[in-house]
Amino acid sequence: MKVDRTMAVWGLVFGVLATLTGMFLLEAVDGGFVAEGFFLIVMSWVVVLVAVAKLFQMVARWTRSRKEE
Repeated sequence: MKVDRTMAVWGLVFGVLATLTGMFLLEAVDGGFVAEGFFLIVMSWVVVLVAVAKLFQMVARWTRSRKEE
């Protein structure tokens, strides 16, 4: 089975960030809206990580085109 290293790294980063954020959220909130808050925080990390990945793609494409010139 072949695993793409980039996807594995992004998966690990997401897992670590989601776990740490969840632990801090559960420590800070006393009942109530924990599930909704945690869902929104995890979704925000997904959006942030996708944005960072797209930024890396754009920079890589830009540097590749500059090397070809």
